[in-house]
Amino acid sequence: MSQKSIGIFLLPLLATGLMLLSAIPAHTQSSANTLDVIGWNIEYFGAPYNSGPPNKDLQELNVKRIMRMLDADIYGVLEVVDTLRFRRLVDSLGQGEYAYVIAPYCSSNTTGTGNSWTSGQKQAYIYRRSIFSNISTRGMMRNSSAAYTNWGSGRFPFQLSATATINGVSRNLNFILLHGKAGSTQSDYDRRFAAAQELKDTLDAYFNNTLSLIIGDYNDALNTSIFPGASTSSYISIVADSTDADSYKSITLPLGAAGQTTMINFPNVIDNHVISNEVIPFYVPNSAKVRTDVTSIVPDYVTASNTSDHYPVFSQYNLSGVVTYVPPSPATEWGLQLFPNPGQSSYYLKITQNLPASPARLFSAGGQLVWEGRLPRLNAGTHYPLPLPPLANGSYYLEIYPGNKRTQLQLIELK
Repeated sequence: MSQKSIGIFLLPLLATGLMLLSAIPAHTQSSANTLDVIGWNIEYFGAPYNSGPPNKDLQELNVKRIMRMLDADIYGVLEVVDTLRFRRLVDSLGQGEYAYVIAPYCSSNTTGTGNSWTSGQKQAYIYRRSIFSNISTRGMMRNSSAAYTNWGSGRFPFQLSATATINGVSRNLNFILLHGKAGSTQSDYDRRFAAAQELKDTLDAYFNNTLSLIIGDYNDALNTSIFPGASTSSYISIVADSTDADSYKSITLPLGAAGQTTMINFPNVIDNHVISNEVIPFYVPNSAKVRTDVTSIVPDYVTASNTSDHYPVFSQYNLSGVVTYVPPSPATEWGLQLFPNPGQSSYYLKITQNLPASPARLFSAGGQLVWEGRLPRLNAGTHYPLPLPPLANGSYYLEIYPGNKRTQLQLIELK
């Protein structure tokens, strides 16, 4: 992996008893040990007409300078117009360090050819070659006429699936890049609402057990709505499924609730990151940030409107899952007991209160990952057989991640 600028090092700490790992404060700069994700609308990038920043060469230069500062591993980029200029931008980020892919459709164009394609706002990914492999992309719901209308007349969610590898640990990830219907009218809200519901139905049907990150320009807040007649977000179907921590987590919702903004002329966080619950154990808590520090690179970013009217939005993930950054809560809080313990390769979880579907991992006493899997939603009174591999004699630690929390039980194998 190529050298990246390092913020705060991640230091795995061995502990004793039930505390295998200690919490480490979150950091918000790119790190060689984490997967660093950016979503950024770069406002009519290179548009050969009077939209976006007027000086297209300066816009390109500023985007390049900011991306070098951000040093992310993957960018979900919106509003790419000039594809040749975009290729030059990617090439400038390093000698073959990054690759890119552009969606083969845009608003009012489903073919990827013709004048409407050339002049249209397109979605794209830029990704670090040394981290990502097995790349595949597709537009989601492209055969749905309702989705065509509701996603800005053909601006379908753009999916990139890939294997990400950092420090020898690989994970299969799905990125889903959104560019929601713009506008604050009732009609705009209704179209976004329907689009979000159809997207959620698709995710529930085909991505219900995957590591998925939904990023981009939602064109609506998650904690409220830009439509003044609505009290909830047009993405409420996804946001509501975040509240029980069982399917999604809206990691940028707290930024909007705190009064932040992702635009230089608009008072809401409309550029968002939402992750599936399978990603929660890897997410570095509180790493989701609006990167207003771009003004340290382009001081007149806001006053001159010379780069974009959106700020980049950042989030960070530790693929190993060994350092979770989340202090454990007692297993008794979740009504969990492990038996027999000590045991001989066959163990059950006794559940005394309802437990949401949760990722789980088994670590050796030395911190090595021995097994990982996923527990289904379990009701109180359940005795759930753990599907563990054969174990050598010794002490282990079973970590379970209900929602955005972590709990831990000691397991002792005695043959």
